Amino acid sequence: MADKVMKYITMPSHWGRDVRHKHYSQGSDTLAVIFPGKNYPAELPLLHYAGKNALEHSCDLLVLEYGYQSARTELKREEMGIIEEECAQALSSVPGYKRLLFIGKSIGTVIAGSLAATSSVKAECLYLTPLRESVPYIKRSGGTVIYGGSDPLFSEEDAAGISGLTNVALYTIDEANHSLEVGSVNESLAVLIVVNNLVHEFFRGALGQ
Repeated sequence: MADKVMKYITMPSHWGRDVRHKHYSQGSDTLAVIFPGKNYPAELPLLHYAGKNALEHSCDLLVLEYGYQSARTELKREEMGIIEEECAQALSSVPGYKRLLFIGKSIGTVIAGSLAATSSVKAECLYLTPLRESVPYIKRSGGTVIYGGSDPLFSEEDAAGISGLTNVALYTIDEANHSLEVGSVNESLAVLIVVNNLVHEFFRGALGQ
């Protein structure tokens, strides 16, 4: 495996500020892509360690930044399609991969699911704390879903809609919120270890390891 090289992919965005996506290359034919949450950037724990997992499993890695995040402004619901288009442009800037692994958090699960549905290369999906709007994409793509039992944005009814699907691995973190955190710091760190092990299993399964 080649040495790991990180380059910024700088692109203009609808929000008037350039975005800087991070592309880590280590000679792999598999690209893992991090789709952040609305207020949960890739530097926060769930996505930070998911990215590290990708690199440990010898994947190349693309860490996306959304234009409204770069511009330090709020996202409007009607702008979701623009984010999807800009993420698709970022993906098209690093072509040639034989396998795609999409890792989304919150609204990132909606964007990842939408792009997986239209991708010419099959994308395996990991949905971290999905939204209700993600359910149709989960049904279509399958994959691994991890959500908090006390997450107000993804109910037990939403989970029930995908719980019986053979192509979906569904995991509930009891009493966890939308960030998969629980009561104390130590308890949240214990949850992070559990989630990290599930993310590790996602990579092992997707890569046939």
